[in-house]
Amino acid sequence: MQILGYFFFRTIVFLFWLLPFSIIYRLSDALAWLLYRVVKYRRKVVEEQLLRAFPDKNAAELQQIAQRSYQNLADIILESFKGFNLNADELRQRYVFKNTELIDHYYQQKQTIILTAAHFANWEWGVLTAPLWVKFTPVGVYKPLSNKYIEAYTAHNRSRFGMELAKTSETSLTIEKNKNRLTAIVMVADQNPSSMAKSHWMHFLNQDTACLIGPEKHARANNYPVVLIDIQRQKRGYYEVTFKPLFEQSANTKPNEITEQIMHEFEKIIIAKPQDWLWTHKRWKKKRPTEN
Repeated sequence: MQILGYFFFRTIVFLFWLLPFSIIYRLSDALAWLLYRVVKYRRKVVEEQLLRAFPDKNAAELQQIAQRSYQNLADIILESFKGFNLNADELRQRYVFKNTELIDHYYQQKQTIILTAAHFANWEWGVLTAPLWVKFTPVGVYKPLSNKYIEAYTAHNRSRFGMELAKTSETSLTIEKNKNRLTAIVMVADQNPSSMAKSHWMHFLNQDTACLIGPEKHARANNYPVVLIDIQRQKRGYYEVTFKPLFEQSANTKPNEITEQIMHEFEKIIIAKPQDWLWTHKRWKKKRPTEN
């Protein structure tokens, strides 16, 4: 079954190589409508999470955010397929890193850094494009796909401009191996932690939330600066990325300080444009354990 899934996947990639963006976005409109109106893909999850996150908004406002979030999801899916065939010049035009001088500062100081981002707008193109804009060797921490053939293909494609990939289960080992190299460790940190024992609970988007502690753990252990990646869609198919330094001396921070600041920054980004976050992800499926 895996090999059949792989050939189907490659067929879609080939078809998207043939299609111009104008057609792709018509397909995206149709896909968004299908997911929201017909399939109702995780629609209850989206609506319940939006209601809890924005209790001050009325039903019409929440419905509009939900519908637009499915448009965001559809765009990301189809742009990701198209991204397999975009060349470096096309990606530079469509995915612009604005203030790289803020991290060039760390590069000149020969200082490895941790870059942290959310599942906001099109983060997938960021994986492809980062090596075209930053001086560091970027190392992206990610969870591999279950289909080993698709995984091998996508990993190779994501790395074609210089991004190096590291499995989440091997983060500590990867950082140790790169101790003597100048790298930027890229960690997406807004998803639900798989382990409640390895998480920090805080108030996020109006509710109790378990948060990943990976960026803080590795930043404090190695005294790496922490920098936020803010991805903003300018219009369909065009994005701008800005960097925001959060901590210079991570070893001097208090426990959970880095995690909470990262999540506060994510919260501000999401509140400003809630439709561009991945609301179909079951972000709050786990509840805070009760203390005995």
